[in-house]
Amino acid sequence: MLDNTKVTISATTKAIEVKAVAPSTTAVIKRANELVKAREKFETETLARSNKELYGILSEVYDLFTNASKDLACLKETVKEMKAGLLKRNVKVQSNSPALTVFVRYIFNSDRKRAYNYTRTLMAAIQANTPLNKFSEFIESKGGVEECKKNFVKKIETVQKELAIKEATAEMTATLQTMEAEEVVHMADSSVHFSDGCDFVYVIARQTAKDKLELLRVIPKTTKALENSAIKELAKDLIEKRATAKDAGKASKKDVATAKAVSSMSVKQLETA
Repeated sequence: MLDNTKVTISATTKAIEVKAVAPSTTAVIKRANELVKAREKFETETLARSNKELYGILSEVYDLFTNASKDLACLKETVKEMKAGLLKRNVKVQSNSPALTVFVRYIFNSDRKRAYNYTRTLMAAIQANTPLNKFSEFIESKGGVEECKKNFVKKIETVQKELAIKEATAEMTATLQTMEAEEVVHMADSSVHFSDGCDFVYVIARQTAKDKLELLRVIPKTTKALENSAIKELAKDLIEKRATAKDAGKASKKDVATAKAVSSMSVKQLETA
């Protein structure tokens, strides 16, 4: 720390005045160079040691997940138990989170950003068929967790799924724009503001019985985010119904899984597998 103060005592008022004095350039550079050395020591000793310990724990998670993935029933039950344990810690897991994320959040008790980074790092290692004894070396070769996560490439199945949703969304939008209404009803306070070039009105309804709805209120403003979200859900439902029809009558698959096959599987997909 640089102490740069000047004390002045007035002879007439006996008052003490303290003024800050700028340090010399030489003093600033000297202190800066000391901080450079401190930073280098931190990176080569403290941080490096900390990273090695982190990679060690991540390798244990890697080993645990890949072994649990050898039996789908074991993996499903493990994720179920871990979710229950996380709930007791007031940590909620979204159904669309990868099953691998449940392992990460359970063990690290981390926030979503860290869990995301660690999950993507583990996925990258799994996708590269990295041997357990080469796990830490794999992360280091990629430049650490932050860089390693960028090496995770989406599975072909994931890309295909995203494309299918995009196509089904376009199809559903066209269908909604041309389909005949089942019924026309009058509702009070049904004036709606359309923003961002939206086309549809959204109504809050209550389900009373199968195929029976009570229309309650009209959403007073339609936004693009609301419209996209609603149509996307319809698109997903369309894809699921078509998949169900296609798979009808097919024999059930055996509960055989691999880490690579299930590393991107969401909690919801795992529960219904």
